[in-house]
Amino acid sequence: MRLIFPDQFPEVPAWVEPQDDVKWSPHQYGKGTLCLQLRPDNWVASATGADVLRSAYELFLIEDPLGDGAGKQRAPSEHSIGELQAYDWNANPVLISAGCLERLRSGETKDLRALRWLGFDDVWPIMVHDEQDRKSARRPPGPDINTWRFEIPAYFSTSAVPAVISDRASLTTEGGFDIALSFETGPAVVLFANDESLTAFHLLDEGKPHRRNVFVLPDHTDARSGRATTDQQKRIAIVGAGSVGSKLAESLVRSGAVLLTIVDGDVMLPGNLERHTLDWRDVGFRKVHGLKRRLLNIAPGSDIEVVDVNLSWQRSARTHAWQVAAIADCSVIVDATGDAATALFLGAIAAANNRAFVSLEVFEGGIGGLVASCLPERDPPFVVARAAFLNWCAEQGVEVPKSGDRGYEALAADGSVIVADDAAVSMTASHAARVVLDIIDGQPAEQQSAWLLLGYKKAWLFEGHGHTRRMSVGSPVAPPAAVHDEEALSFVMALVKENKGEGEAGQ
Repeated sequence: MRLIFPDQFPEVPAWVEPQDDVKWSPHQYGKGTLCLQLRPDNWVASATGADVLRSAYELFLIEDPLGDGAGKQRAPSEHSIGELQAYDWNANPVLISAGCLERLRSGETKDLRALRWLGFDDVWPIMVHDEQDRKSARRPPGPDINTWRFEIPAYFSTSAVPAVISDRASLTTEGGFDIALSFETGPAVVLFANDESLTAFHLLDEGKPHRRNVFVLPDHTDARSGRATTDQQKRIAIVGAGSVGSKLAESLVRSGAVLLTIVDGDVMLPGNLERHTLDWRDVGFRKVHGLKRRLLNIAPGSDIEVVDVNLSWQRSARTHAWQVAAIADCSVIVDATGDAATALFLGAIAAANNRAFVSLEVFEGGIGGLVASCLPERDPPFVVARAAFLNWCAEQGVEVPKSGDRGYEALAADGSVIVADDAAVSMTASHAARVVLDIIDGQPAEQQSAWLLLGYKKAWLFEGHGHTRRMSVGSPVAPPAAVHDEEALSFVMALVKENKGEGEAGQ
């Protein structure tokens, strides 16, 4: 037996015409991959070499146009892909959701639009969508010159496709469209959607309309994240849009938490690229603005508010007040700054406004990370909880791990620099995202796991990668009772009177 490989097939003779009920695959024309009945990723011990040769022989014998089957039969094969996975990108496809197509055919669609963007090399897909499609958080995005994404007019008809289409005018007339379409210029997409077929034409400035392949996208009505709809969600504040904060924000949005307020005044620099979720397109701009663009490209229905300043900057009392109010209005406040002073400040805001608080940091050298959570009715305020953590470290006879003054760096025994790489940052952000999502879903971890110490290396108190220590930092502490101090009150009143008198004298 001599095996003939696909690239050795002769050209298909003109007299060979496959039957209507036979779908020809690329290897029948001497091109494409070899598809066997036994897939290489599905082998089992019972599949012998003889079975593989027998399957290949049957494939060539039955499907070879010059073989016994004359190419009119299909050999058993595990090569099974859907229409969407099989299409040729050179076709510049037109995409439409199954729901939108159904509304087109029933005449229930409203405000039909099309989005055209540069997909890959010189491929320009077109996405047709209507008002109903745009109500979801996963709706198509709007036009954006930065990503070569443009909106073009879309028209549709439920009549049959005209037999002859030579130009825009003939398509307008034969398709039953408004005559004004024939006088318009610029790109547009025209759909013929009846019960029997779905056909699309791409209109250019001049020349014959181009017929495009149409691919219907299945509607996923179930949210894979399991999150509530946008109007039922809780808003999350993230202070710090650096490497760990940016990855946390992206993970939350990808998990369906699409109401975010992000605070950071830093600028994206080339040195941030290795660990940040942003790229060179955002270098030189405020991180929060680049992060907002990225999140809206993931979930265009997200509601992302940004404050492009650092909380430690000098500013007026009024500006400071509204920035604090924007943070305090959120249901969960997250500190991703890696700065102890900022963490204590944000923890105080959370405690004063009865908000859940989460603080995360990556330890220098990437030895591990910390995700600390404080819930109003479960845990003490962050300042008390942190003191308990410091005391615990002292009891263990170890110093508290640092976040790292220069990009999470540490020095090894030989003096070489140990850097917290992207893996350490991403793992800490992912654990923090899980904690935040559980809180907004009303299913927070038990109080015994309020503080999570995550080990990535054998160092400090960690035994190695995967060693997690769970800590309880105590129970809520009742505020001290107010003490009435007559002496202090008299002193304050005297100051008020003195200042009031000086004010009147100066008028």
